[in-house]
Amino acid sequence: MDSIHAANSEVRTESADAMARTNRRRPEVEGSRRRTWLETDWYTLLYFSPTGNVRHLAKTLASQLDSHRTTVVPLEATEPEQLGGGGHLILLYPIHGFNPPRNVERFVQRLPADLFDAVSVIAVGCTNHWVDGAVSRRLRRTLTRKGYAIVVDEILAMPLTFIMAFSDDLARKLVVGSEKRMEHVAASLGSVPGIAPRVAWWSRLVSFLGRLESPASRLFGLELHANEGCTSCGRCWSHCPQRNIRRGRDGRPRFGFDCLMCMRCIYNCPEKAIAPRISKFIPIKGGYSLSRYVGEECRSS
Repeated sequence: MDSIHAANSEVRTESADAMARTNRRRPEVEGSRRRTWLETDWYTLLYFSPTGNVRHLAKTLASQLDSHRTTVVPLEATEPEQLGGGGHLILLYPIHGFNPPRNVERFVQRLPADLFDAVSVIAVGCTNHWVDGAVSRRLRRTLTRKGYAIVVDEILAMPLTFIMAFSDDLARKLVVGSEKRMEHVAASLGSVPGIAPRVAWWSRLVSFLGRLESPASRLFGLELHANEGCTSCGRCWSHCPQRNIRRGRDGRPRFGFDCLMCMRCIYNCPEKAIAPRISKFIPIKGGYSLSRYVGEECRSS
């Protein structure tokens, strides 16, 4: 829980600093010939990380790139039109129901055409097997329609953050494996954009059925409530990526109809006071914290 709170508390500061650096580059891009993907020498890492997994990998990738030409931006704290133009956009996001979360799809739909020279997409789930093979298909279609070249399309596996906790050994193995895979991703960012990989029909079917999670997550949000242990600290409504939580008259949170089922409010609550009324099996008992599986050197990266 501490790692989640630390990540959330840095969002506003990190975003403000990142956007300042990004926007300072805009005159250079607009005042000169637009770069091709081969000439790109700066990167914007845009990530959505409900519980810390994606953020950790975004920071890991950033450490593989030139820090002076790499900007790391939380998706929930910015708007598409705030992003500086040019360079290479790298979008990192969690997999929700074998698909990108709603807010990620909306962001890509609103992304102006030809704002960046190239785009890469990195999905983070609990496996990189065929069940997630179609996860980027709709994002790729939207980006291609806007004229973007897709350079890297990767799926990385990290510990599961709902229903069932992985064993410590398996969770650490996944974290270390994805960290190492980021070295390959960093080296591939200068590759020639390729043809979209062929997606098996069974992967497309799983993705199609998985879209039912989006309306289900809205209903899950309506199930959430805070018990008498709530201290009205405000952490849940301050850090909800959808702004779906408001303070009630009694000081306790009230949950709306735009929940992503991202688990942030549940795992981030210092009093463990938030829970669903019916779907009690969905949150991991005892919560989820990435700090359990990474070393001190990884947490400080």
